Amino acid sequence: MNNKGQISLEYILFSTIIIVMLIFIAGTLLDENEKNIIIDSARMGAQEGADKNAYATYYNDTFNYYQSDYPRLLHPTDIDIINITLRENGEKKLILEIYAHSNTKLTYNEKYIISSRINYYTRRSITNTFKQKQNGIYYTPALSDNYEIECEDIKWV
Repeated sequence: MNNKGQISLEYILFSTIIIVMLIFIAGTLLDENEKNIIIDSARMGAQEGADKNAYATYYNDTFNYYQSDYPRLLHPTDIDIINITLRENGEKKLILEIYAHSNTKLTYNEKYIISSRINYYTRRSITNTFKQKQNGIYYTPALSDNYEIECEDIKWV
């Protein structure tokens, strides 16, 4: 045994490998944590958008437009958010896919209007969660600390 205070080469190599692994794991965990926050925030925003439709309360100009073209939207409609998925589209771009269901018979245009509202509140929720600046009047794209997030049209199931 060597008692001169020297560290063996194996110990130095082992310590270096452990430090590199910890740095790699920490980076991966931070990235996954941000994606989990994005999905949670998207879920809250999507539910808020669906709830806004359930209340059937609108600004005057929207009310007048719906009254003449889409009177079905002036009555509360029950919408359930079924699932939200997140997929990567490039290095720092993410795509949100939201699946919704309604027992009410809706036309394609009515679904499109409801989809737009749900997507707006989803993007707004993500942007506000990460305290980012509003990117355009419709929060397109939503921004997190490291990603740009786009929403696809709602998929109705």
